[in-house]
Amino acid sequence: MQNLIDKALGREARAGRIGFCRDAIRKIPEKVKAEIIARAEKDAKEGFPYLPLSLYRDFSATGRRNEYQEPYFQKRRLLSDLVIAEAIEGRSRFIPLIEDGIWSLLSEPVWTIPAHNTYIRDAEQADTPLISRPILELFHCETGEILSLTSSILSDSLSPILREDIEYTLRTRILEPYITDHFWWMGNDGPLNNWAPWCTQNVLLSVLTLPLSGKEAGKVLRTAVSTLDLYISSFPEDGGCDEGASYYHAAALALWGALHVLALSTGNDMHDVFADSKIKAMAEYIEKVHVSGDIYLNFADCSPKAGHLTAREYLFGKAVGSQALLHHAALDAKADWRESDNDYNLFYKYIALSAWQEIEEEAGRKAVIEKPRFTAFSSTGLAIYRANGITFAIKGGHNGESHNHNDAGSIILYKGERPCLIDIGVETYTKTTFSKDRYTLLPMRSTYHNLVNFPPLEQHDGEEYRAETLMMSEKGASFDLTGAYESGKGLRKYARSVSFDGDSISITEAFDSDNPAVLSLLSTEKPAIDGRSVIWESFSATFSGEIDGSVETIEISDARLRAAWPERIYRALITLPGPVSWTIGFKEEDE
Repeated sequence: MQNLIDKALGREARAGRIGFCRDAIRKIPEKVKAEIIARAEKDAKEGFPYLPLSLYRDFSATGRRNEYQEPYFQKRRLLSDLVIAEAIEGRSRFIPLIEDGIWSLLSEPVWTIPAHNTYIRDAEQADTPLISRPILELFHCETGEILSLTSSILSDSLSPILREDIEYTLRTRILEPYITDHFWWMGNDGPLNNWAPWCTQNVLLSVLTLPLSGKEAGKVLRTAVSTLDLYISSFPEDGGCDEGASYYHAAALALWGALHVLALSTGNDMHDVFADSKIKAMAEYIEKVHVSGDIYLNFADCSPKAGHLTAREYLFGKAVGSQALLHHAALDAKADWRESDNDYNLFYKYIALSAWQEIEEEAGRKAVIEKPRFTAFSSTGLAIYRANGITFAIKGGHNGESHNHNDAGSIILYKGERPCLIDIGVETYTKTTFSKDRYTLLPMRSTYHNLVNFPPLEQHDGEEYRAETLMMSEKGASFDLTGAYESGKGLRKYARSVSFDGDSISITEAFDSDNPAVLSLLSTEKPAIDGRSVIWESFSATFSGEIDGSVETIEISDARLRAAWPERIYRALITLPGPVSWTIGFKEEDE
């Protein structure tokens, strides 16, 4: 599928100036207004932190990201909160502090965070930013969005000089680099990921509120359409997101945001794009990997707590005609209108409040939407089985995916919202996370996934290390995993097959190896190994042959992991006597 957006817009499409009106976000319940204003009053006492060069350089020296990023995002969230509060209250009492916030962002020499301070993808970051050549990275572009919408929403209340300063800065830091420079996420420089729609969405929000010349507007439109078309083309027909549920919000959902802004600017409703089956599949991915509550299947750099759905998912579901997605999103958004991620993004706050009334109406509608018993993403080798409150998934794929872990063939298991066999996820990002040493981190290694490894042999990173899908159907799935491990290291064959009858899960491990075969199983419940069984509090695994093993306690201290898991999780290391089958059964719950 090439040039979907280009064809939908037509040759005569023109990018026009857009504006954001404060009246659109005032039709919200008094309770919500009071919450917003109270938060702004509290935030007003914090002030806008200063970001010195020494703090910027801390990342290069220590590899830590949060020391700079926490105050960086704090000031952006504060400004966005104040803008929304002023927009709905309209008494001008927050204006002086808002203008301080504008001044604070304008006074930052650069908006690029230290971890992204490079002009070449995945290259070493410089410890000092080059002011004369802005880098259009994720948060640089989002900073532009915040200033742009601040000026647009509060246009009649802000200092005219400050508004001119915002326009000048957006032109020099966003518009000029966008139309004169080239960044890898724009396309034609290797595989695209969430940066493509995420950056494009925020560039459009940053510059399409400005009075552009016809030449400038045309260049912006052509570049955006080209990037988004390339991004859509890179996606599989089944909508499978190899970056996982946590990145859906910055990937497919940011695509919706970019399309929405293009629609506002061109006057084209983008109906032909949203009517495409691939776009609908991309939208519905998040619903298909949903477990229960705020829990999602979390392969790759993904937390099981991938965040509640918001007004953006509701509007995406509405655009593509997905009743399941829009209703789920409406229920989540009514319960909590705030973003669980990117809570500093002013556009997302604006969208949430402007769509309030229709979301409330949809949330009040009674609807029973059952998840399918079987869902398959052939593109990523992901098979999902559901019945009787059980959610079970197995992933094939390869080890060169975006935000990859070496996890080809790994499984995840939930009973309701209770985690049984888990994927740890990813720790707080540091310099190591996206470096040559990435796969020294435990959560990235196959030995810390629910897999058989053959010590000292474990899975290797790289697209060539992959699973071969032998079968995926409602009855079960089977993968040849031999190719996920280096050849010539003692492993001649490893295949894993699974089947699910609704009450129990059967798994077959077929292998031929000179090395011992050790099955890793990670859980939040502490297991006990007894004869042929591994027994947890709520479930058990029974093997066809005698097993030997041990249980390792893993202390969870990292803040990002603690948001999802308790203080301790457990890894059972089970030495298999040879090729075996094992069955997972569940204990009956007390009435």
